Amino acid sequence: MPMTQYIVFTADVQTVQAAKLRNALVQASNARNDICLIISSGGGNVFEGLSLASFMKTLPVQIITHNIGQIDSIASVIFAAGSKRYASAQASFLFHGVSMHYEHQDFIESQLQEQYIQVKRLRENIASAFASYTGLSIADTQALMVSGATILSAQEALSKAIIHEIRDAAVPAGSQVVAIGNG
Repeated sequence: MPMTQYIVFTADVQTVQAAKLRNALVQASNARNDICLIISSGGGNVFEGLSLASFMKTLPVQIITHNIGQIDSIASVIFAAGSKRYASAQASFLFHGVSMHYEHQDFIESQLQEQYIQVKRLRENIASAFASYTGLSIADTQALMVSGATILSAQEALSKAIIHEIRDAAVPAGSQVVAIGNG
């Protein structure tokens, strides 16, 4: 019977933190351990989030995700990649459109159009991945994102079948735990 590796990810989805999470997932999978990803994240880099979620779906082990606080933005796709998804009673889920940050940049009209197409593609990729992982329709997922910031409580996430159950996270005594934070 496989053991369960507990990974606690309380970090932003950025390059360094994503690499640490990917490494922890690989180590658990190589040991043939199922994974319980206990997560609370404010989101971050869309590319990293989509890549991590897709990678999680390729692993030959069961991955359970558990929201212990907040799942914001691209972290929702990572969370949704779990085959079983749980949330603590006080947990929340934030959805919004994609933003791009430009500092001291000038654009001509065609470049602005290209940037718009890229942002739209990212939003569509997020919605498509989230919908395919959770079973929520793409239209319903896009509605959560396009209407501005939408925050769902754990109960609302349960009613939309984003999560399977509301329950507290618990790491059994003696379990192996890997913790990944912003530091």
